[in-house]
Amino acid sequence: MKNIDKNNLSLRIAYVFESILAMVVLLAVFLGTIDVLRVIWTAYIVDFHTPVDYGQLNDILGQILLLVIGVELVVMLSLHIPGALLEVLLYAIARKMLLLPKSEGMTEVLLGVIAIAGLFIIRKYLIAKDNSTMNITSIHYEDCEEGQECEECEACRERMKQQSV
Repeated sequence: MKNIDKNNLSLRIAYVFESILAMVVLLAVFLGTIDVLRVIWTAYIVDFHTPVDYGQLNDILGQILLLVIGVELVVMLSLHIPGALLEVLLYAIARKMLLLPKSEGMTEVLLGVIAIAGLFIIRKYLIAKDNSTMNITSIHYEDCEEGQECEECEACRERMKQQSV
């Protein structure tokens, strides 16, 4: 377990329960991926003579973004850093903007763009420069400067391993 009080039983139970829920979400994402692949196979491969319309493509992209939100939710539940929460919100807003009906006005799109801009501003100015600036895509800390070696981040450990070989 990460940095939780080992003597507090309720915190340990909550941490284990949170990990179990993350695994359930990951299983649901895996099953949803199989479903999306089945829909794509049917629409693009089996029935290739019929052109795919805008609504069907929009539904497929909406399902894919929902799966991405599920994966980011698992990352957020596992890492407990503010950057992970911002990424979940970013994908959720992007999905909502994608699934807007054509009859909606531009105000909904404008609100979505403002919300995404707000998330980027929060990320740039309000997240501290400690371990919470973890880069989610590469899962390593960006604390050390180029050329500076430390043993705390994965990138530096990998660099040290490659130099010793």
